[in-house]
Amino acid sequence: MADTCPTTRFGANEPAHFRHSLVSGHFSHLLAALAAAIEAERDIENGLWSDPGFDHWLKQAEIGWERATSLCHAVIDAPATRASDVPLQRFARHLHWTLGCETAAELRTAQQVVAGHLDLFSWNGSGPEGLRIMQMLVRGRQQFDEVCMLDMLNPVEVLVASPEACSGYEPFAA
Repeated sequence: MADTCPTTRFGANEPAHFRHSLVSGHFSHLLAALAAAIEAERDIENGLWSDPGFDHWLKQAEIGWERATSLCHAVIDAPATRASDVPLQRFARHLHWTLGCETAAELRTAQQVVAGHLDLFSWNGSGPEGLRIMQMLVRGRQQFDEVCMLDMLNPVEVLVASPEACSGYEPFAA
């Protein structure tokens, strides 16, 4: 039989542990889903449509973005039970809007909002709760920057070939 022996001396001041609220729990899952979606999207960016694995990568990316979007909604819709939930919800709302950007101007605006208003997307606090919320928001901003760099939000401009550029080619025989 084993005897139990406390490893902390009596009267020691141990910090309280962080407990997730509904919002922070969903946000934590959002960060994981966002990382998976970014990775799957990068597989598509670097792959060829003729590659046998492309269909699988495409499906994984679609599933990843659907999951990330649904978790954005979960964070936004969950009731805020503490003050630290507010910047998490604000960030999820902004991320959801950014994922829907259709033009380069909208994307630049989304990036400027985050860069210009860090106070809206950060948390200052001490203790386990403050540190954990701060870490989640820092990681969220890192992933936000990664999302903004993806080709899905930065499509390659279609270059229209001028007739002068094609003058060196022989015409096709019909």
